[in-house]
Amino acid sequence: MIGRILVIARNTLLEAVRQKVLNVLLLFGLVMIAASSYFSQVAIDQQIKFVKDFGCGAIGLIGVCIAILSVAQLLPQELHNRTIYTILAKPVRRSEFLLGKFVGVVLLLTLSVALMSIAFAAVLWWQETQGLAAVQADYVHTPGWGKSPELTNMYQHDVAQIVNQVRDPQMVEAILLIFAKLVMAAAMAMLVSTFSTSFIFTVITTCGIYLIGHMESAARDVWLSHGAQATFGQGLFLEMLSLLVPDMNSFTIVDEILDGNVVPWWHTWNLLGYSAVYTGVLLALSELIFEFREI
Repeated sequence: MIGRILVIARNTLLEAVRQKVLNVLLLFGLVMIAASSYFSQVAIDQQIKFVKDFGCGAIGLIGVCIAILSVAQLLPQELHNRTIYTILAKPVRRSEFLLGKFVGVVLLLTLSVALMSIAFAAVLWWQETQGLAAVQADYVHTPGWGKSPELTNMYQHDVAQIVNQVRDPQMVEAILLIFAKLVMAAAMAMLVSTFSTSFIFTVITTCGIYLIGHMESAARDVWLSHGAQATFGQGLFLEMLSLLVPDMNSFTIVDEILDGNVVPWWHTWNLLGYSAVYTGVLLALSELIFEFREI
């Protein structure tokens, strides 16, 4: 079973890599991340923060486009080319076929996020180099440089501030959380594609669910904060909505990381666990629907 899933996943990854649209999206993301350092002409610490915000935003935006577009065309393309009949005619279960396709998309997302993260790290390294050179140039031309312990301490403080801002280990948490969101988006697209026959319908519906996931908890909090008391029916609707639509807003903890706030790893692991459970539920529903779908 695992062998068949891995074979389908590998073929899915190879097919996705050959897609020009996905390659263009990935290239666009890499270029945007690399060019982000030229979009801000302010103090070096603000430049580094801007690059970190822009880089994470680019990874998330390009990644979700790759996730949704790659999944949305999987089943329609297989049905159009009639290759699904050849695959399912072999000793391959529908659940294995669907899971293999999803694993292939996850591998594609892993590759894409890894490449964009490498470009992101290279831009941050370049920012660190430029920042340290600028700080050194400022202090070299300061009268009394090298003789004043106070100036030396100030120089070391400025250098440490730049290095700590660039080499923030919490950026690993931010990238992991962004990747978890992308996997959830791919799982949502997979669920929609199991009962949809249209590529456009799958993309639009998944994007709608993705946006609702970002607004659902905030809208509920705002509604309740105005003193509105939910009836039993309204409360049941809110609970069903929270179960059916993932709480994407909880992943905005990435913004806290980018602002320099300390986010404990246990909170990150809780969010990653939530993502894994929700993805598993979506895949289970997808396999259930696909099992009874006429193809």
